[in-house]
Amino acid sequence: MPDMNNKANNNNNFFKKLSAFKRFLIIYAAVLVVLIALGLVLLHSFLKDYESGRPANTMDTLVTHIEKGDVGEWIDKCGLLSEFETQQIVTDYFNDIFTGKQISYKKKAGEYSESKPVYVLYADNDKIASVSLDESKKNMHKFTEWKISSIDFNVNAKDNHAVNVMVPKGSRVELNGVSVSESYITGESEVDLCKHIGDYVNVPLNEVYEISGLFAAPQVKVYSGDKELETELEKSGYVAYYPGDESLLEEETPHILLIAEDYGKYMINRGSLKTLSSYMIGTAREYMSDIPAIDVYLIGRTFTYDTADESVSNFRKYSDDCYSCDVDYKLNVKWSSGSTTYDIALTYIFVKQDSEWMLADFKIR
Repeated sequence: MPDMNNKANNNNNFFKKLSAFKRFLIIYAAVLVVLIALGLVLLHSFLKDYESGRPANTMDTLVTHIEKGDVGEWIDKCGLLSEFETQQIVTDYFNDIFTGKQISYKKKAGEYSESKPVYVLYADNDKIASVSLDESKKNMHKFTEWKISSIDFNVNAKDNHAVNVMVPKGSRVELNGVSVSESYITGESEVDLCKHIGDYVNVPLNEVYEISGLFAAPQVKVYSGDKELETELEKSGYVAYYPGDESLLEEETPHILLIAEDYGKYMINRGSLKTLSSYMIGTAREYMSDIPAIDVYLIGRTFTYDTADESVSNFRKYSDDCYSCDVDYKLNVKWSSGSTTYDIALTYIFVKQDSEWMLADFKIR
């Protein structure tokens, strides 16, 4: 019996020892699994932070949003959307450029650096924009994350996305229906046509607005009071013109045509310089005195003349004492052996002196 008891006790101790070992293995395995899982999580976090710290990752995100058609929303979140454009305007602009084309990017030669990444964005093989990145923040693993700081569409100097608008002083400017504040005014200049009338009236002025950071060409409207002004897109930018005045135009048309007709008469030796000069002051009078009656071949000939197709156009009222206009007509001259027609094309600048409109300057067009 004692031998049997000893054997049983040994078996019990063995099983107790075996159970403890199993428990150790289970605990060890569990800890190992946790450590491996934690390591994988940390590795994933590290790789994720590393990936997000690549400048190309920001460019990939831009390309993805262009392809998805929601780039306007992303541009807005990046803080690059101006007050004059909507997300839809930007999205439509990118769609117009990239639809049906391969979108890609490359480091911009001569400008790219590790601290200031700059890329060129392509649609197929066409350079579309230069994209600059700035540091956004450091992530948990101290990798730099990047954000777009600017998108410059002047990469080929083909398109200017900074808009200049020259308007009559005191006008109200709207871009895409949004009022432009006076803080965008970069300067003012005299109306070139009126630069020689300062001895008689205040020279009318234009103000220049400059708005940068736009993606698409804007809709520009300019108002003087409640009246929308004629606006054109020229090489230098948008130009708004001083308004007309139908009542003053109707009142002054006979006076304007009288001076223009007397100018024609003088040119064919049938008018008086004294009479013509009586309508003028300043630069106009000085200029007129230097112009001879050019058609000397008519001297000694008997001829008749008449006018046709008279018109006064491009009437601009700058103030209550200054306006300009274009005047055109045909001066037909006939003599016994022939005839000729002169196309008279003049631009007049009038100023009011002692309640009378006087021609202060003119240009032959």
